[in-house]
Amino acid sequence: MKKNNYLLVTLNKLHVIASLPAGKAGAAWQSLMLLINMKLRQSFLLRLSAEQAGNDGINFTSNYKSIKYIILILFVASCDISNNDIVPTNTFTKIYDDDRFEQEYYPLDIIQTADEGFLILSELKNDQSLYTSVLVLKTDAMGAIISKTEMSSPYVLPVNGWQQIGASYYFVCMDENSTAAQLVAVSEEGTLSDPVALGGITFPLAINSDGTQLTILSYDNGSEESVISTASTTGQINQQRGYSIGAGVDVQKPIIDHLTRNGDILPFQVGQTKEGLTYFNGFYNYTFSLVFSNFGESPTGVCQGQLSQGGISEVASLGSDVFGIARFNFGDNYIAPLASISTNSTTSSTDLEGNTFPEMENKSKVKLLDVGTDKKWLYATTTQYKQVVLYGFNQTGGTILGTSYLGNGNPYTLASVTTTLDGGIAILAQTSLEGRFPRIAIFKRDKEFLDGLMR
Repeated sequence: MKKNNYLLVTLNKLHVIASLPAGKAGAAWQSLMLLINMKLRQSFLLRLSAEQAGNDGINFTSNYKSIKYIILILFVASCDISNNDIVPTNTFTKIYDDDRFEQEYYPLDIIQTADEGFLILSELKNDQSLYTSVLVLKTDAMGAIISKTEMSSPYVLPVNGWQQIGASYYFVCMDENSTAAQLVAVSEEGTLSDPVALGGITFPLAINSDGTQLTILSYDNGSEESVISTASTTGQINQQRGYSIGAGVDVQKPIIDHLTRNGDILPFQVGQTKEGLTYFNGFYNYTFSLVFSNFGESPTGVCQGQLSQGGISEVASLGSDVFGIARFNFGDNYIAPLASISTNSTTSSTDLEGNTFPEMENKSKVKLLDVGTDKKWLYATTTQYKQVVLYGFNQTGGTILGTSYLGNGNPYTLASVTTTLDGGIAILAQTSLEGRFPRIAIFKRDKEFLDGLMR
């Protein structure tokens, strides 16, 4: 019998373990497991309805027999007695459950390491703090957990994403006592180094890197400013500039709600244009805006939003004041794969062209990747029906190339997406088991899937 992976399906305290071949039969196995999950849910819901209605006349025999036959098929299929070599699949879906039912996971970002495994950065609900705790998972190439590290107090509030510099992977979190930003290096094996204080940076909101140094967006509640900084991996601050968010509680409240996760999670972002100009997506002059800066006293350009109810939700530079963006405006969602935004004047996000996508969830997170060398965008977001949706766009003409939906049975909310070494993608999402236990999920899809989406 060949070596197999194992999948544990948990539903209403019922655990079903099935052997998953690593070869091309993997997709069929996943379909069988989804069928089991569906049958178990049918039985559970029927039983629940019977209990609520006081009806003892419902017969569960048919569902029970179906489950028996499916498990028998799984057992027979797991005994591979052929001599054929099985090539590990590059496609899988994983949900990471936790016996501690009260734990709530809020995944942030995923990156593939040189050993083809993955590092996952996630938040954990923390009842002992105003802020979320920090979790780092290391998995192998097939998504099996190798290590799991929860950072202890006072380290809280991990910021949006992984940054790779050299052979190390970095993220930023916060010291709860001082509110100072902390830089944490993580090895390929998932080992965390001691946090390094980023002097003068408080309440970190977003991070990016150019491969050599870090750019951080943060909030200074003393001066009421959005602050951009560049820093080395040793914690040295190289440049720093703050811009007023405007005075008053009304401006501070959305930021505080974001930091404490008691309100909208806002799409704070920081980065550089192709020409090297720094930009940040955050609050400036009372409004959530896309702000361009050369670290001077005033921004070089501003694309204004609508207070906290409208603005840019994702942005990536193509150069020459052309950007791929997504934006939101009082419940409407737009995608503009070729948006012209002046970096040296004041404009409004409501004037940007783009198509509405009514299926997108209101204020949903949007991630944008420049995939391949043939000028194509991959947009990822969440639908109103709680599925992850992927859109492929051409960067030259802005035309849509393809659409794909991921996630059935459970609700899924996009966290992040990254390209992989095999030419495919890995999508990180949050799911809810039984609709109430927030958990981490990964969709790994291969190059064939991505090429099909981008045709």
